[in-house]
Amino acid sequence: MHILKDFQEKAVGSLLAHTFDALSDTPEQVPILLEAPTGSGKTVMMADYLYRLVDELPLQPSLNPNVAFIWIAPNTLHIQSLKSLQQLYADTAKLRAIDLSELSTNPVLNPRDLLFVNWSSVDGMKKIWRKENETNTNLETLIENTKAQDTQLILVIDEAHLSAFTGPQAIAVRNLIKAKVEVMVTATPNSRPQRTVSISRKKVVDEGMIKKSVQLNIGLDPAKQNSDNVHVHLLRTALEKKNELAALYDAELGAGVVNPLLLIQLPSDTATLSDEDKTIRETLEGLLNMEYGITTNNGRLAVWLSGEQNRVGLEDMNGFQDVLIFKQAIAQGWDCPRAAVLVSYRNVQSPNFGIQTVGRILRMPHQRHYKNDSLNYGYVYTNIESNRIRFEPSEADFFNYQIANRQADKGWVYDKLSTATIVNDRASVGVLTTAFERKFFSVMENTYGIGQLPDVDLFTPAQMEDVARQKEANKNAMREKFWQFEIDEHQIKIPTDIHLDPYEVNAIMLSNDQIKAFSITDAQFGSMFDRFCYDNITRLNRSKSWKKLRETLNHFAEYYLGLNEFEVRKIYLFPQNKAYLVQHIAKALENFEAWQTKQGNDSRRVENKDWEVPETRFFNELYRREPIENHALEPFFEYEKASKPEISLKDFLVEKAAHIDWWYKNGDQGKEHFAVPYHDKKGVKRLFYVDFIIKFKSGKIGLFDTKTKRSDAEAANKHNALLDYVEAENKSNTTRTLIGGVLIPELTGDVMTFKYCKNRIEDTDSLVGWDFFNPEEL
Repeated sequence: MHILKDFQEKAVGSLLAHTFDALSDTPEQVPILLEAPTGSGKTVMMADYLYRLVDELPLQPSLNPNVAFIWIAPNTLHIQSLKSLQQLYADTAKLRAIDLSELSTNPVLNPRDLLFVNWSSVDGMKKIWRKENETNTNLETLIENTKAQDTQLILVIDEAHLSAFTGPQAIAVRNLIKAKVEVMVTATPNSRPQRTVSISRKKVVDEGMIKKSVQLNIGLDPAKQNSDNVHVHLLRTALEKKNELAALYDAELGAGVVNPLLLIQLPSDTATLSDEDKTIRETLEGLLNMEYGITTNNGRLAVWLSGEQNRVGLEDMNGFQDVLIFKQAIAQGWDCPRAAVLVSYRNVQSPNFGIQTVGRILRMPHQRHYKNDSLNYGYVYTNIESNRIRFEPSEADFFNYQIANRQADKGWVYDKLSTATIVNDRASVGVLTTAFERKFFSVMENTYGIGQLPDVDLFTPAQMEDVARQKEANKNAMREKFWQFEIDEHQIKIPTDIHLDPYEVNAIMLSNDQIKAFSITDAQFGSMFDRFCYDNITRLNRSKSWKKLRETLNHFAEYYLGLNEFEVRKIYLFPQNKAYLVQHIAKALENFEAWQTKQGNDSRRVENKDWEVPETRFFNELYRREPIENHALEPFFEYEKASKPEISLKDFLVEKAAHIDWWYKNGDQGKEHFAVPYHDKKGVKRLFYVDFIIKFKSGKIGLFDTKTKRSDAEAANKHNALLDYVEAENKSNTTRTLIGGVLIPELTGDVMTFKYCKNRIEDTDSLVGWDFFNPEEL
């Protein structure tokens, strides 16, 4: 199984919690939604969710552990998912992934079966798996036989946003299956039920799994059209971008590691080719052949159309194909991380631009962002008129509409600065690790005054005697504090024949004849011990931690008591011993959590790299364009919710243009922007992004962060860290001078001034002793 990213782990944990809650509820067909952006690892998350569900169901009191699954997907996506999960489950027998062809006469799903179904095979009464027949090979019989064995069904609906899953036939099929739980999976849900797990695109971007956004029609210029029709011009521009990206991949990763793929989507939404499709295809294939040498004959052109497919090796990172022509066939599920550029020819009757298609170019080839930021975006070229494009809210933020370029014709010098990023090597927060074992051993040693058994190799009689003596000494030390080790198999005492009023909340006292001791098998002991370990993970992620607790307890038995895991279970689970053990586990968990928190802070380290004003920066529709001559990027884009101090300083810098070469409004997050490290009030290493970088006529460089009085509790820490940074940089590079600090505006009458402090500060309550910010003096 894959090691999940933090956001994936949280999503799986939430899915499990919702599922356990739904399974304990009376209603059937309880909906659960996983809203996961394209490229977030949906299949991996679902695979881990199903695996852990069958693993943990036996640990849930009062829940039926017998569960089977039906996974329904559109088109041939079920085959892709089937193969993926078969591969993920190859090393475990937890689940059996199958398709309809593997079911026999009078079919049944056994517990832990995972059946993959193509939606079109069951969506109508005329389909073979919906018809009655002599062999009872139909969906109705499958459901009846499965439920007759007391096996619950969970239905997974992949790409659940499609109308196929919400129409009358879909409702009929879902009502026929009548699963206990229906898990809907999609990037673009039509609605959100009460039990919804939603993954934000930002989290997936931050992990580097998908591109930061999509850039639309970059470089498309009427002046370069040269009498070509728009279809040809779109393709020429897109091919230029594809070749540019290929060179950037080669420079960063090595020649031929990634061959970026250009996708061409034909206009009509029907499966068959329309006359318009055929005309455009002929034109494009002629251009590709005559001017670029890209044809199906030499393998550089792939085709994915109804009845025509030529795509062997297409998904390979260095696949030979440069261009793929398709229609709507790859709108769902297709995974080709090297896909980088999309040319979409849409007719005027189809103004919507769907994220399912755009999603094909969002994946990152190596699931990380690259140093060259141009490789961290997808590129779309389309002939849709801008006033006809319609995006759903969940789709709109994939697109950057506005571009600003660094002004390179004014002779300005853009100095390199050292910017910071924070790297954290800590173990996953909230998950029990090997370090817990030492914490637990320490609690037991301090509580009972015991030590580990001697480490012997040859087991001579003398060594055996030493081991036996230490073993007995440890047991006696624990006996003195009321542990019992001589326990028979009839140790599980269970109340019997008790009649309770379910509405009576007061406790009742049971007599001895109402409690009976039961013997249990080794398998039952194992199940009870697993549940004990699971229930005692109270401060961390249970799903990821309970097995480590079990391992720790078994190691303690071996290293201190000379007992194996089968012998020690009944000792641990004896009520009197169990009461003490719960306390010791809780103490060890507290110690581990404190240690892990400290490790997390200690492992956060700062890494530095060179930074300069970017050559190109993209802005979405939340930024307003403003012509400003002395801003480093042209045009200047201002965030529509910019703070008043930021706006005031912008206006001030424009007013003082005679004393300034250039200034730059920095971004407020992301590795591509300039950042300085600091420690917050809790001592945690963090970054802050100064608002303004200013190059004065004198050659000095100013780094200023705008605030108002008492607006930021961390202002003093940021200011002092910035001064430390400035002093260190000025010492290491004496050819330039940096200045900076927190900059606070003051309005006196109708005159706006700004103040900053050249010294370290404790707060921003008072500006006494602060200097005026005057560019003419600097």
